[in-house]
Amino acid sequence: MNKLIHSPLILASQSHSRAQILSQIGLEFKGVPSGVDEDILKKQGQEMSWSMDRIALELARAKAKVVSDQHPDALVIGADQIMGCEGQAFDKAKDLTEAADQLGFISGKSHYLYTACVLFQDGQEVWSHVNIPALKVRSLSEEFIQDYVQKLGDDILRCVGCYQIEGRGAQLFESIDGDIFTIMGLPLFPLLQELRRLGMILT
Repeated sequence: MNKLIHSPLILASQSHSRAQILSQIGLEFKGVPSGVDEDILKKQGQEMSWSMDRIALELARAKAKVVSDQHPDALVIGADQIMGCEGQAFDKAKDLTEAADQLGFISGKSHYLYTACVLFQDGQEVWSHVNIPALKVRSLSEEFIQDYVQKLGDDILRCVGCYQIEGRGAQLFESIDGDIFTIMGLPLFPLLQELRRLGMILT
């Protein structure tokens, strides 16, 4: 059996949705925030003309690396997600006005969620994966956008794209190409496959 079988599992994130996914499928883990300044890394990536998937991957790596250095015996999950639409990258909205503006921008358009996940142990990367779901938003009326933003409130500020697809956010879409876990911020099926390969969970 792989030596990782008795290693503790850590999620290097404060993401509610990622923690919820791991909890609901029965994984035992601990959440440890990395404290990484994501804005600095994103600015660096833009200055170096990194692709959006590269930026998401480097952010996931940075978060996992910090936590792995602090907990060298643990297997650390790092993840990040960036939304891209018409060549523009979007972060989480800072307030409800910005959320409404973002929803107005993606209304009637396709956009992509550049979703990266990595595993680190003893400060070293042992696995990485990037998945890019494509989502088509239906044409949204201004009335719908305002009603949606007011009803969901600050909860939509916690997620890229200002939607919670597992709930009321499903009403935004005409179609999606990708699994719901990746859209929520964690490429779960590839992650589980790797955890099985490493001996962390039963095959």
